[in-house]
Amino acid sequence: MPPQPSLRLLAKAAGVSVATASRALSGHPAVLPETRARIVALAHDQAYLRNDIVAKLMSHVRTARTQQFYGNIAVIHVPSVAQPRLLANQRQIIAGAKTRASELGFQLYEFSLSREKLGTKSYVRILKARGVQGVIFLYTEPTNVMADFPWEDFSTIQNDYGSNEPVLHTVCLDQFLSLTGAMQRLEAGGYRRIGFFISNFKDSRVGRRWSAAFTSYQQHSKVIGRVPMHTAEKIEAGPFLQWYEKHRPDLVIGHVDEAVTWMEKSGVKVPNETSFFNLNWSERTRPCAGLDLRPELQGSVSMENLVAQIQRTERGLPQDPRITMVQARWVDGPTLRPGSAADSG
Repeated sequence: MPPQPSLRLLAKAAGVSVATASRALSGHPAVLPETRARIVALAHDQAYLRNDIVAKLMSHVRTARTQQFYGNIAVIHVPSVAQPRLLANQRQIIAGAKTRASELGFQLYEFSLSREKLGTKSYVRILKARGVQGVIFLYTEPTNVMADFPWEDFSTIQNDYGSNEPVLHTVCLDQFLSLTGAMQRLEAGGYRRIGFFISNFKDSRVGRRWSAAFTSYQQHSKVIGRVPMHTAEKIEAGPFLQWYEKHRPDLVIGHVDEAVTWMEKSGVKVPNETSFFNLNWSERTRPCAGLDLRPELQGSVSMENLVAQIQRTERGLPQDPRITMVQARWVDGPTLRPGSAADSG
């Protein structure tokens, strides 16, 4: 029997140091993607097998953790043409997941399909070389790009909807309940002509749940008026102001807080004449009122659910996918009229 290939021999064949080879196989971000891919491919060709038990022990020693170490988990960002990079909101999701992973005795590693540009097989080799037991998929819109992922080898969960009919357990925001709850408070605060605007991409990626919540509430409310929604591929000043001048809402709800600047430049007094409520306060660019979508909590809940699967040794696609929803939190701010932030109880 030929001797089992060692890490030292693998590093020599790849022309790198032992430390670099080890980092490459564990998916360390300090290693260039092309170098990592070359070393992983070479390890595969030489049938090099990483000792997961030793790897876990050394990871525990290196991080000097005092709590018990249970294993490794990965988060994979799955981009889209419309949203190729991580948004600030998604970075906060990852931060929440990483903090909770550490508290539960796991180490979280981050990947992005747009950054490493590796195929599914290469990712799987990296995940297995690192001893990853579970994966969180962070989607930007429904896609089938991960269709050939070997689900049976891992515990998995997705944050937001990865497909129109979820096949994985899912953690996401409850857009419907979050917005209708905010509108109850805004109505109670005295607003009588509420307008709503959103880009088609922002709405479609969550199954039109934002617009559905607004439309439903508007149809059943007797006091907030019937201002039609403003939707577009991209929310821009000209079309927005045309919509505003035609309908003159006393409050606008939307995800682009530049709308405040556009209204003020056209002579509108914000918030006394028209107020603004940010649909995603977490990605604000100025002080304002809005909904904190609690991305860090979404990440934390995703991690808790995934660890529970690992502890129950549940792998593969679930027969009964479950959706866990997080409710957004109201945040007061200077873009609402003083005294209008009513508490609905």
